[in-house]
Parts: sequence; structure tokens; C-alpha cells
Amino acid sequence: MRFLKLDTGVIDSFDAALGGEGLRIDTGPGAALRRLAGHRGWGVALAALARALSAPGPEARAAIAGNLARKRIRVPAVFGNPLVSGLYGYVKRVEAALLRQTLLAELAATDPEVVVVYNGSVYPESVLAEVSRGRPRVFIEAGFFPQTLQIDPEGLNGANSVPRDAAFYRDESRDFAAGGYPDAVNNRPSKARHDAVALEPGFIFVPFQVPSDMQVTLHSPWVRDMGAFLDVICDLADRLPGERFVIKEHPSFKLSVKGRRSHPRVTFANGNVTSELIRDARAVITLNSTVGIEALLLERPVITLGAACYNIEGLVRHAPNAQALEAAVAARDWQADPQLVRQFIGYLWNHYLVHGSYADLPQDLPRILSVRAGQRQPIL
Repeated sequence: MRFLKLDTGVIDSFDAALGGEGLRIDTGPGAALRRLAGHRGWGVALAALARALSAPGPEARAAIAGNLARKRIRVPAVFGNPLVSGLYGYVKRVEAALLRQTLLAELAATDPEVVVVYNGSVYPESVLAEVSRGRPRVFIEAGFFPQTLQIDPEGLNGANSVPRDAAFYRDESRDFAAGGYPDAVNNRPSKARHDAVALEPGFIFVPFQVPSDMQVTLHSPWVRDMGAFLDVICDLADRLPGERFVIKEHPSFKLSVKGRRSHPRVTFANGNVTSELIRDARAVITLNSTVGIEALLLERPVITLGAACYNIEGLVRHAPNAQALEAAVAARDWQADPQLVRQFIGYLWNHYLVHGSYADLPQDLPRILSVRAGQRQPIL
């Protein structure tokens, strides 16, 4: 068997693309128990279930931590209740512990050439990510531009294998942009209607992100949620009286922080078009959003607060704390190296990202997965 993956709906299309070379593992508790029994016998399977019920273990707790955090962020009125979150967490830990034993048995029995992990930050994919360490594998997620995919052997976004050394892109023997250049990034449509607000150009644009997304929960060490991000920006406005800040909340997250705190020079523009906000801004502050990549495309200075694959010296200013952020915003003359921008974007477009989508996968997907899983040098 060449490829092993789970039954996660987002990558259902991989099943047809992989055909007989792919093995899809159903993750429901009943299916996991039957599969474990098929490999180890019913005695072992029932003993594993009993252990999962009585003592799921630290691996199971770690595997479902992202799920529990998401529930608390997305539905705080329900999952803020310790009884509800405790029951939910216990059920998920039991499921994760049982699935873990099933996947360990499956990997030992089939020894797949490549393990295919979708995202890997929440259950059930987090279990597959944990048990497949040390094996050839790829992590899958949507790419930074329309009709592209991330297929990476190391991780995604802030944990991916994109080179962070500016010297890699300044190598004069390579023209990464020779094969073409993108003109847009992936912007999700809004789930709520907002009126656009009139804005005088020259502000600093601050795109908020989904607080339950791995980009925030795993890759934003000093700004833990959007309420904290709002505090950072309002405090920054207090210290820099000559600056105006415009915030746009993420269109797919409905729990606004707009009324949490106000400031005369901090404006919310949830109904405005992101690309127009970038165009009219003098700079962009982001945790690690793809909006930062779009800002590079539109030749705007970018300041990052979290881990991002574009945290490259000369490409962006990275601020690991409030003091560094204030210094970066105050450096009004700073601009990214335009050749570095061209090379970096060209590398993403022509080398790192796979062109295709979940609905329109590349015809040679099996080859791509195999090659990427064995990649230990920068993807070229």
C-alpha cells in the first residue's frame, strides 16, 4: 500500500485520485474498534477500548486539545461550561486513544509508502500526525493563492519547509519568478453583511484572523486571540499619536470583538474589500495571515507578530513583542527589498505550491505526494 489517509471530508477527493494505491481509514469509534480487531484480534481490541475508557493517556489529551480550544472559542456560551467541556473532552479523549491504537496497528501491518495528513492540528488528524512521526508523510492544506495546495513534508504555514534564509532567494543563479507570477490570494467570502466605511489613505491596516485557527492557536506566541490583538493595537495607538489603524475582522468568524474596546484612531472596516484596504494602507500589521503575502504583492510594508513562512529578513519586519512592534511601525522609511519580494513570491508560485484544488487535483497527485514526502531539501 502506497498511501494511507483518514476519512476527513475535505480531502475525500484524494480517494479517487489515489485509486487502488490509497487506503482510507474510517475514524468512527466502531470502525476503529473493528479494524483494530482485524489486526490484533477481539481480545486485544476490547482491552484497548477498556484502557481508553479508564485512562485515555497523555497522547489522547494532546490530540484533542485543539478541538476543545476551538469549541471554547467558537461556542463560548456552551463550552465555557466546565461540565460540558469536560464531558466533550472525555469522549474525544476516549475516541483518540482508541484510534491511536488502531493506527499504530495499521501502520505496522501495511507500512505505507506515504502517510497523508490533512492539517494535523485537530482530532482525528492530530492522532495520525503523532503516530506517523519518523515515517515519510505529507501535510495537506489549501495554498496561499487561488487554485493552489500546500503539500509539505514538515508542516504547514508557520511550520512549513519554505526557506527562511534570505540568501536562498538572493542566489543570482536562480530566477524563481521566471515561470510566472500570481495576482491574487485566497480571500474567503464574508458570512455577514457590513457596510463599507470611508477611509482616508495612509492608515495602517490590521487584518484579524480566525482565533480558533492553527495560525493563531499554534503560531502566535504573544497575541493569543483577537481580543488581545485589539488591545495591542489600541495600546500602540496610544503610544503613536500620529498613526491611524484600520481593522478588518475575518469574514468567516462571526464573534466580533468590535465593542470590546474603542479608540478614536482605531476603526473597524468589516465591509471594505481587503485588497482595497491594502492598497490604501501605508503598512500592514498581521499575525501571520495570507493577507501579508497579498500586501507584499501590492508592495506594502508588512509587520508580522507571529510565526510565518514569510518571516524573512529584508522581506518583512518581525515584531516578537510590543516594543519591537512600536519600533517597526515608527520606522516609516522601511521598505521590503523588491527583488527579494519577487523571488519569494515566485518561489511560492512556481516551486513550493502545487497548482490544483480539492475539486480539481493534479493528474499526477500520487507522484507529487511520493516526491514531496521524501523531500529533505528546499522544494524546487
